[in-house]
Amino acid sequence: MDLDQQLNLFFNFIDDSIIVIDRSQKIKFQNKQSIALFKSDFTNQHITNLIRAPQFLDTLEKSINEKIPYTLELLIDPVSQDISQTNIFLSVSIYPSKDMYLIVMKNITDVKNLEIVRSSFIANVSHEMRTPLASIIGFLETISSTAKDDVEATKKFLSIIEKEANRMKRLLDDLLIITKIESDEHVHPTKKVDLLNTLEIVENNFEQSLKKNNISIEKAYDDENLYVLGNQDELIQVFSNIIENSIKYANENSKIRIKLRILEDKNKDNSVNRLFQYNYAIIELIDESEGIPKKHLHRLTERFYRVDKARSKDKGGTGLGLTIVKHILNKHRGSLDIESEINKGSIFTIKIPVAPIT
Repeated sequence: MDLDQQLNLFFNFIDDSIIVIDRSQKIKFQNKQSIALFKSDFTNQHITNLIRAPQFLDTLEKSINEKIPYTLELLIDPVSQDISQTNIFLSVSIYPSKDMYLIVMKNITDVKNLEIVRSSFIANVSHEMRTPLASIIGFLETISSTAKDDVEATKKFLSIIEKEANRMKRLLDDLLIITKIESDEHVHPTKKVDLLNTLEIVENNFEQSLKKNNISIEKAYDDENLYVLGNQDELIQVFSNIIENSIKYANENSKIRIKLRILEDKNKDNSVNRLFQYNYAIIELIDESEGIPKKHLHRLTERFYRVDKARSKDKGGTGLGLTIVKHILNKHRGSLDIESEINKGSIFTIKIPVAPIT
Protein backbone atom coordinates (compact mmCIF):
# COMPACT_ATOMS: atom_id res chain seq x y z
CA MET A 1 0.00 0.00 0.00
CA ASP A 2 1.56 3.32 -1.08
CA LEU A 3 1.51 6.55 0.94
CA ASP A 4 -1.51 8.02 -0.89
CA GLN A 5 -3.54 4.90 -0.20
CA GLN A 6 -2.53 4.94 3.46
CA LEU A 7 -3.52 8.60 3.81
CA ASN A 8 -6.81 7.91 2.04
CA LEU A 9 -7.54 5.06 4.44
CA PHE A 10 -6.53 7.14 7.45
CA PHE A 11 -8.61 10.19 6.51
CA ASN A 12 -11.67 8.05 5.82
CA PHE A 13 -11.52 6.68 9.36
CA ILE A 14 -11.70 10.20 10.81
CA ASP A 15 -15.19 11.40 11.79
CA ASP A 16 -14.53 14.96 10.55
CA SER A 17 -14.85 16.06 6.95
CA ILE A 18 -11.42 16.38 5.31
CA ILE A 19 -10.53 18.25 2.12
CA VAL A 20 -7.07 18.67 0.61
CA ILE A 21 -6.47 21.41 -1.98
CA ASP A 22 -3.43 22.56 -3.90
CA ARG A 23 -2.10 26.11 -4.17
CA SER A 24 -4.49 26.90 -7.03
CA GLN A 25 -7.34 25.87 -4.69
CA LYS A 26 -8.20 22.80 -6.72
CA ILE A 27 -9.53 19.92 -4.63
CA LYS A 28 -7.14 16.97 -4.66
CA PHE A 29 -8.88 14.81 -2.07
CA GLN A 30 -12.16 14.52 -0.18
CA ASN A 31 -12.74 11.89 2.49
CA LYS A 32 -16.03 9.99 2.60
CA GLN A 33 -17.40 12.19 5.42
CA SER A 34 -16.91 15.30 3.29
CA ILE A 35 -18.55 13.65 0.30
CA ALA A 36 -21.51 12.65 2.49
CA LEU A 37 -21.78 16.19 3.93
CA PHE A 38 -21.78 17.94 0.54
CA LYS A 39 -23.65 15.14 -1.28
CA SER A 40 -21.00 14.87 -4.00
CA ASP A 41 -17.32 14.26 -4.76
CA PHE A 42 -15.75 17.50 -6.01
CA THR A 43 -12.24 16.10 -6.58
CA ASN A 44 -10.32 18.03 -9.29
CA GLN A 45 -12.79 20.93 -9.08
CA HIS A 46 -12.11 24.38 -7.65
CA ILE A 47 -12.97 24.80 -3.96
CA THR A 48 -15.52 27.51 -4.82
CA ASN A 49 -17.64 24.84 -6.50
CA LEU A 50 -17.89 23.17 -3.13
CA ILE A 51 -18.04 26.05 -0.62
CA ARG A 52 -19.22 29.47 -1.74
CA ALA A 53 -19.30 31.22 1.65
CA PRO A 54 -17.30 34.51 1.37
CA GLN A 55 -16.10 34.24 4.99
CA PHE A 56 -14.49 30.87 4.28
CA LEU A 57 -12.97 31.90 0.96
CA ASP A 58 -11.45 35.08 2.45
CA THR A 59 -9.93 33.10 5.35
CA LEU A 60 -8.58 30.48 2.97
CA GLU A 61 -6.95 33.18 0.86
CA LYS A 62 -5.32 34.68 3.96
CA SER A 63 -4.01 31.27 5.04
CA ILE A 64 -2.51 30.65 1.59
CA ASN A 65 -0.89 34.09 1.39
CA GLU A 66 0.35 34.24 4.99
CA LYS A 67 1.20 30.52 5.23
CA ILE A 68 -0.30 30.24 8.72
CA PRO A 69 -3.23 28.13 10.05
CA TYR A 70 -6.65 29.69 10.54
CA THR A 71 -9.80 28.50 12.30
CA LEU A 72 -13.32 29.83 11.82
CA GLU A 73 -16.93 28.88 12.48
CA LEU A 74 -18.95 28.55 9.34
CA LEU A 75 -22.69 28.48 8.80
CA ILE A 76 -23.55 26.47 5.71
CA ASP A 77 -26.74 27.87 4.23
CA PRO A 78 -28.85 25.00 2.83
CA VAL A 79 -30.46 27.26 0.22
CA SER A 80 -27.22 28.43 -1.36
CA GLN A 81 -25.42 25.10 -0.94
CA ASP A 82 -28.41 22.87 -1.75
CA ILE A 83 -27.14 20.14 0.61
CA SER A 84 -29.60 20.03 3.50
CA GLN A 85 -33.01 21.05 4.77
CA THR A 86 -31.50 22.84 7.79
CA ASN A 87 -28.51 25.01 8.61
CA ILE A 88 -25.22 23.24 9.27
CA PHE A 89 -22.63 24.76 11.60
CA LEU A 90 -19.00 23.78 11.00
CA SER A 91 -15.80 24.49 12.87
CA VAL A 92 -13.28 24.80 10.03
CA SER A 93 -9.50 24.62 10.46
CA ILE A 94 -7.11 25.37 7.58
CA TYR A 95 -3.56 24.02 7.76
CA PRO A 96 -1.09 25.20 5.08
CA SER A 97 1.98 23.27 3.95
CA LYS A 98 4.39 23.92 1.10
CA ASP A 99 2.11 23.05 -1.83
CA MET A 100 -1.02 21.57 -0.21
CA TYR A 101 -3.64 22.81 2.22
CA LEU A 102 -5.54 20.61 4.63
CA ILE A 103 -9.10 21.70 5.51
CA VAL A 104 -10.70 19.97 8.50
CA MET A 105 -14.42 20.55 9.11
CA LYS A 106 -16.03 19.46 12.36
CA ASN A 107 -19.83 19.41 12.41
CA ILE A 108 -20.91 21.39 15.49
CA THR A 109 -24.57 21.79 14.53
CA ASP A 110 -25.87 19.98 17.63
CA VAL A 111 -23.72 22.14 19.92
CA LYS A 112 -24.79 25.39 18.23
CA ASN A 113 -28.46 24.39 18.26
CA LEU A 114 -28.17 23.63 21.96
CA GLU A 115 -26.65 27.08 22.51
CA ILE A 116 -29.55 28.63 20.59
CA VAL A 117 -32.09 26.71 22.68
CA ARG A 118 -30.36 27.70 25.91
CA SER A 119 -30.13 31.34 24.84
CA SER A 120 -33.81 31.35 23.88
CA PHE A 121 -34.72 29.66 27.16
CA ILE A 122 -32.81 32.23 29.22
CA ALA A 123 -34.43 35.06 27.26
CA ASN A 124 -37.89 33.56 27.83
CA VAL A 125 -37.28 33.07 31.55
CA SER A 126 -35.98 36.63 31.87
CA HIS A 127 -39.05 37.93 30.07
CA GLU A 128 -41.43 35.88 32.21
CA MET A 129 -39.75 37.03 35.45
CA ARG A 130 -39.43 40.69 34.46
CA THR A 131 -43.17 41.48 34.48
CA PRO A 132 -44.03 40.22 38.00
CA LEU A 133 -40.80 41.67 39.38
CA ALA A 134 -41.59 45.06 37.87
CA SER A 135 -45.08 44.93 39.38
CA ILE A 136 -43.76 43.98 42.83
CA ILE A 137 -41.11 46.72 42.81
CA GLY A 138 -43.55 49.32 41.50
CA PHE A 139 -46.23 48.64 44.08
CA LEU A 140 -43.71 48.46 46.92
CA GLU A 141 -42.41 51.88 45.90
CA THR A 142 -45.99 53.21 45.81
CA ILE A 143 -46.78 51.76 49.25
CA SER A 144 -43.65 53.31 50.73
CA SER A 145 -44.31 56.74 49.19
CA THR A 146 -47.57 58.12 47.80
CA ALA A 147 -49.84 55.42 49.27
CA LYS A 148 -48.16 54.99 52.64
CA ASP A 149 -51.09 56.58 54.50
CA ASP A 150 -53.84 55.05 52.33
CA VAL A 151 -54.92 51.87 54.09
CA GLU A 152 -57.29 50.69 51.35
CA ALA A 153 -54.76 51.27 48.57
CA THR A 154 -52.04 49.54 50.57
CA LYS A 155 -54.29 46.54 51.14
CA LYS A 156 -55.09 46.36 47.42
CA PHE A 157 -51.45 46.69 46.38
CA LEU A 158 -50.29 44.06 48.87
CA SER A 159 -52.84 41.66 47.39
CA ILE A 160 -51.40 42.27 43.92
CA ILE A 161 -47.84 41.83 45.22
CA GLU A 162 -48.82 38.50 46.79
CA LYS A 163 -50.39 37.37 43.51
CA GLU A 164 -47.28 38.30 41.50
CA ALA A 165 -44.95 36.68 44.07
CA ASN A 166 -46.98 33.46 43.88
CA ARG A 167 -46.78 33.61 40.10
CA MET A 168 -42.98 33.82 40.30
CA LYS A 169 -42.93 30.91 42.75
CA ARG A 170 -45.02 28.76 40.40
CA LEU A 171 -42.71 29.63 37.53
CA LEU A 172 -39.59 28.72 39.52
CA ASP A 173 -41.20 25.51 40.77
CA ASP A 174 -42.04 24.46 37.20
CA LEU A 175 -38.53 25.33 35.98
CA LEU A 176 -37.03 23.17 38.74
CA ILE A 177 -39.33 20.30 37.78
CA ILE A 178 -38.30 20.52 34.11
CA THR A 179 -34.61 20.68 35.03
CA LYS A 180 -34.92 17.61 37.26
CA ILE A 181 -36.82 15.60 34.64
CA GLU A 182 -34.44 16.56 31.81
CA SER A 183 -31.41 15.55 33.88
CA ASP A 184 -32.59 11.92 34.03
CA GLU A 185 -35.00 11.74 31.09
CA HIS A 186 -32.92 8.94 29.58
CA VAL A 187 -33.49 6.73 32.66
CA HIS A 188 -36.79 4.98 32.00
CA PRO A 189 -38.90 3.93 35.03
CA THR A 190 -39.18 0.21 35.68
CA LYS A 191 -41.45 0.13 38.77
CA LYS A 192 -45.08 -0.99 38.68
CA VAL A 193 -47.54 1.81 39.40
CA ASP A 194 -51.25 1.31 40.07
CA LEU A 195 -52.78 3.52 37.40
CA LEU A 196 -56.29 3.69 38.86
CA ASN A 197 -54.92 4.57 42.29
CA THR A 198 -52.84 7.32 40.70
CA LEU A 199 -55.89 8.78 38.94
CA GLU A 200 -57.87 8.56 42.20
CA ILE A 201 -55.18 10.55 44.05
CA VAL A 202 -55.33 13.27 41.39
CA GLU A 203 -59.13 13.40 41.53
CA ASN A 204 -59.05 13.74 45.33
CA ASN A 205 -56.46 16.52 45.09
CA PHE A 206 -58.83 18.54 42.89
CA GLU A 207 -62.00 17.81 44.87
CA GLN A 208 -62.40 21.40 46.12
CA SER A 209 -61.58 22.97 42.74
CA LEU A 210 -64.10 20.70 41.02
CA LYS A 211 -66.83 21.62 43.50
CA LYS A 212 -66.01 25.32 43.32
CA ASN A 213 -66.31 25.29 39.53
CA ASN A 214 -69.29 22.89 39.53
CA ILE A 215 -67.43 20.39 37.37
CA SER A 216 -67.93 16.65 37.68
CA ILE A 217 -65.65 13.78 36.67
CA GLU A 218 -67.10 10.86 34.74
CA LYS A 219 -64.99 7.67 34.50
CA ALA A 220 -65.07 4.78 32.07
CA TYR A 221 -62.39 2.15 32.71
CA ASP A 222 -62.09 -1.04 30.65
CA ASP A 223 -59.77 -2.54 33.26
CA GLU A 224 -60.06 -2.09 37.03
CA ASN A 225 -56.69 -3.66 37.83
CA LEU A 226 -54.06 -2.00 35.71
CA TYR A 227 -50.39 -1.30 36.39
CA VAL A 228 -48.02 0.74 34.24
CA LEU A 229 -44.25 1.15 34.21
CA GLY A 230 -43.63 4.47 35.89
CA ASN A 231 -42.89 6.85 38.70
CA GLN A 232 -46.13 7.58 40.56
CA ASP A 233 -45.21 11.11 41.65
CA GLU A 234 -44.34 12.06 38.08
CA LEU A 235 -47.52 10.49 36.69
CA ILE A 236 -49.54 12.39 39.30
CA GLN A 237 -47.87 15.53 37.93
CA VAL A 238 -48.89 14.56 34.37
CA PHE A 239 -52.57 14.02 35.15
CA SER A 240 -52.67 16.99 37.53
CA ASN A 241 -51.35 19.42 34.92
CA ILE A 242 -53.90 18.30 32.35
CA ILE A 243 -56.87 18.24 34.73
CA GLU A 244 -55.89 21.61 36.18
CA ASN A 245 -55.93 23.06 32.65
CA SER A 246 -59.30 21.47 31.98
CA ILE A 247 -60.75 22.96 35.17
CA LYS A 248 -59.37 26.42 34.34
CA TYR A 249 -60.90 26.55 30.88
CA ALA A 250 -63.97 24.30 31.29
CA ASN A 251 -67.49 25.57 30.69
CA GLU A 252 -69.74 26.01 33.71
CA ASN A 253 -71.64 22.90 34.89
CA SER A 254 -69.54 20.71 32.62
CA LYS A 255 -67.88 17.30 32.86
CA ILE A 256 -64.36 16.00 32.58
CA ARG A 257 -64.46 12.44 31.26
CA ILE A 258 -61.61 10.03 31.91
CA LYS A 259 -61.53 6.99 29.64
CA LEU A 260 -59.12 4.11 30.03
CA ARG A 261 -58.44 1.25 27.62
CA ILE A 262 -55.66 -1.15 26.68
CA LEU A 263 -53.89 -1.05 23.32
CA GLU A 264 -52.29 -4.41 22.60
CA ASP A 265 -48.95 -4.64 20.79
CA LYS A 266 -49.99 -6.60 17.69
CA ASN A 267 -46.37 -7.18 16.68
CA LYS A 268 -45.04 -8.37 20.03
CA ASP A 269 -44.98 -12.07 19.13
CA ASN A 270 -42.97 -11.33 15.98
CA SER A 271 -40.62 -8.85 17.59
CA VAL A 272 -36.94 -9.68 17.90
CA ASN A 273 -36.34 -7.13 20.65
CA ARG A 274 -38.42 -8.45 23.55
CA LEU A 275 -37.37 -5.58 25.83
CA PHE A 276 -39.79 -3.22 24.12
CA GLN A 277 -42.77 -5.54 23.70
CA TYR A 278 -45.42 -3.54 25.50
CA ASN A 279 -49.13 -3.29 25.67
CA TYR A 280 -50.12 0.30 26.30
CA ALA A 281 -52.56 2.00 28.61
CA ILE A 282 -54.49 4.67 26.70
CA ILE A 283 -55.91 7.37 28.97
CA GLU A 284 -58.19 9.99 27.44
CA LEU A 285 -59.02 13.13 29.41
CA ILE A 286 -61.92 14.87 27.68
CA ASP A 287 -63.13 18.29 28.76
CA GLU A 288 -66.04 20.50 27.74
CA SER A 289 -64.49 23.87 27.02
CA GLU A 290 -64.18 26.58 24.40
CA GLY A 291 -61.55 24.46 22.67
CA ILE A 292 -58.20 25.34 21.11
CA PRO A 293 -57.71 26.51 17.49
CA LYS A 294 -55.97 23.84 15.40
CA LYS A 295 -53.10 26.15 14.44
CA HIS A 296 -51.94 26.13 18.08
CA LEU A 297 -52.14 22.38 18.81
CA HIS A 298 -48.67 21.39 17.57
CA ARG A 299 -47.04 24.08 19.73
CA LEU A 300 -48.83 23.49 23.03
CA THR A 301 -45.93 21.54 24.59
CA GLU A 302 -43.35 24.24 23.78
CA ARG A 303 -41.91 26.10 26.74
CA PHE A 304 -43.85 29.27 27.60
CA TYR A 305 -46.21 28.83 24.66
CA ARG A 306 -49.71 30.12 25.41
CA VAL A 307 -52.76 30.29 23.18
CA ASP A 308 -53.99 33.42 24.99
CA LYS A 309 -51.12 34.94 26.98
CA ALA A 310 -53.18 37.46 28.93
CA ARG A 311 -55.84 34.94 29.92
CA SER A 312 -53.31 32.25 30.81
CA LYS A 313 -51.39 34.58 33.11
CA ASP A 314 -54.64 35.82 34.67
CA LYS A 315 -55.50 32.21 35.53
CA GLY A 316 -52.05 31.60 37.01
CA GLY A 317 -50.54 29.66 34.12
CA THR A 318 -46.76 29.54 33.65
CA GLY A 319 -46.75 28.23 30.08
CA LEU A 320 -44.77 25.19 31.25
CA GLY A 321 -47.48 22.73 32.30
CA LEU A 322 -47.70 20.75 29.06
CA THR A 323 -43.93 20.99 28.58
CA ILE A 324 -43.57 19.13 31.88
CA VAL A 325 -46.15 16.57 30.72
CA LYS A 326 -44.23 15.97 27.48
CA HIS A 327 -40.88 15.44 29.22
CA ILE A 328 -42.32 13.09 31.84
CA LEU A 329 -44.05 11.00 29.19
CA ASN A 330 -40.84 10.88 27.12
CA LYS A 331 -39.11 9.49 30.20
CA HIS A 332 -41.90 6.89 30.55
CA ARG A 333 -41.65 5.82 26.87
CA GLY A 334 -45.09 7.33 26.50
CA SER A 335 -46.68 10.04 24.41
CA LEU A 336 -49.25 12.82 24.44
CA ASP A 337 -51.71 13.59 21.65
CA ILE A 338 -54.02 16.64 21.73
CA GLU A 339 -57.21 17.09 19.75
CA SER A 340 -59.60 20.00 20.08
CA GLU A 341 -62.74 21.42 18.56
CA ILE A 342 -63.84 25.00 19.04
CA ASN A 343 -66.86 25.39 21.39
CA LYS A 344 -66.85 21.65 22.12
CA GLY A 345 -63.70 20.87 24.06
CA SER A 346 -60.34 19.13 24.03
CA ILE A 347 -59.12 15.54 24.23
CA PHE A 348 -55.74 14.82 25.82
CA THR A 349 -54.67 11.26 25.00
CA ILE A 350 -51.86 9.74 27.04
CA LYS A 351 -50.13 6.51 26.09
CA ILE A 352 -47.99 4.66 28.69
CA PRO A 353 -46.51 1.12 28.61
CA VAL A 354 -48.37 -1.41 30.74
CA ALA A 355 -46.24 -3.19 33.33
CA PRO A 356 -45.60 -6.82 32.36
CA ILE A 357 -47.22 -9.54 34.48
CA THR A 358 -44.62 -11.05 36.82
